[in-house]
This record gives sequence, C-alpha cells and structure tokens, in this order.
Amino acid sequence: MCAGGIMLSLVVYGLLQERIMTQPYGKDENGIDVYFKNSAYLVLNNRIVAMIIALVMIYYNKETFKNQAPIPKCAAISLSNTIATFCQYEALKYVSFPTQTLGKCGKMIPVMIMGMVLSRKKYEVKDFFCGFGRNFGLSFFRSYWDNRKS
Repeated sequence: MCAGGIMLSLVVYGLLQERIMTQPYGKDENGIDVYFKNSAYLVLNNRIVAMIIALVMIYYNKETFKNQAPIPKCAAISLSNTIATFCQYEALKYVSFPTQTLGKCGKMIPVMIMGMVLSRKKYEVKDFFCGFGRNFGLSFFRSYWDNRKS
C-alpha cells in the first residue's frame, strides 16, 4: 500500500510538472499562447513546500529541530539535487515526461562503468545483462509509444 501511494504521488507529480511546462495558460496581447518559463521559480516553490512539510512532520513527531547531519557533507548533494530539478523542468520544454523518466532509467550502464573506473567496484556479468536488458526494454517501450501516438 505504501509503495502504491509513493508511485501514485510520483506519477501525479510528474504529470503536473509536464502540464505546467507544456500547456499554455493564456494568450498575450498578440493572441500567442503564453507558457510558463521560469523553472527556477518552480524549484524554489518546490523546496519551500518541502521545508514546510518537513517542519510540520518534525513538530508532529516531536523530534528535535537541531540539525543532525553535517551540513558541509550534505551541501554538495543538496546543490546537485537542486540543479538536477531545475534541469528536469527545463527538459520538459523539449521532451515529454515519459521520455525524460525513461532517459533517467537508462543511466545504469554508465553509472556502473564509472563505478568501476572511479571506485574500483566490481560487477558481475549478470549485472551488465540486467542493465542492457533494461535499456533494451526502455528503447522498445519508447519506440512503441512513439508509434502509438502517430
């Protein structure tokens, strides 16, 4: 039930993202459709809502407001996540949400290769087969989706 709730909320979140970035919300004085352009504003609002929810949950669970994680170690992760969210909104101006999601899922093989090069991780052959199988499935789904729409 929890996994279904998470999946449902992520799908709704993605559909709302795509709707905000791809659907016109009015016309300008020349009668041309006007689209939302400021991705940074959406990211800011996203983070503000997340902070409010986090504060409410901290209060509700009677937890301490004192920071437990070392801020310098979390700063790079936080910054990269904010930049990635900004890029995600910008990408929706050019590709659909399903394409974007499938593209993110297709990064398994490059991540494994970089793990081998940088971290000296070892992967079994079955891990690579799994990655290539997933990429093949994503490509098949994408081509099916494109053919279905035409």
